[in-house]
Amino acid sequence: MKLNINNCCLLIIDLQEKLLSHIFNKEKIKYHSNKLVELFIELRVPIIYTEQYPNGLGSTVSCLKKKLMENNSKRIEKTTFSAYENEDLKKFLTQIKKQQVIVIGIESHICVLQTAIDLLENDRQVYIVDECVGSRKLGDAKMGVERMLKKGSSLINFEMVFFELIRDSKNQFFKKLSGKFIK
Repeated sequence: MKLNINNCCLLIIDLQEKLLSHIFNKEKIKYHSNKLVELFIELRVPIIYTEQYPNGLGSTVSCLKKKLMENNSKRIEKTTFSAYENEDLKKFLTQIKKQQVIVIGIESHICVLQTAIDLLENDRQVYIVDECVGSRKLGDAKMGVERMLKKGSSLINFEMVFFELIRDSKNQFFKKLSGKFIK
């Protein structure tokens, strides 16, 4: 199923300084995640971000945190590996009435995986953005993505997200945003 701008949200899992510093391809993940956040802010699509045990692991990476706070994005502190086990996330997803959840973050084989499985088991459509997920080891990241796909998630990339949300070259955002995001 194609993404629908009126039926989706972005869920950022644990892109925290202390965690990200150990992740394979961390700069690529940070770069593309930043681009995706900017796109969602421009399109006014809801953004939710989680922080795993922030007292010990610190907060969201600074390049994202400022944008997320200025945008009044929903912040959720968690200790569970699956973000969906957090009641605040369940309530917020119910409140915003979005069935399509675009998921990015770390680690692919732990928190991202468990969250994706729980979302799928609760009748959400899950889209994993390839450039924006990772783990400490490349093999773990690949295995996590593979399992999410077997469970029913869709693997997409930044340009797929962009063009599915915009849909038409006559869209008011196309000219402005394609110059900024598509290179």
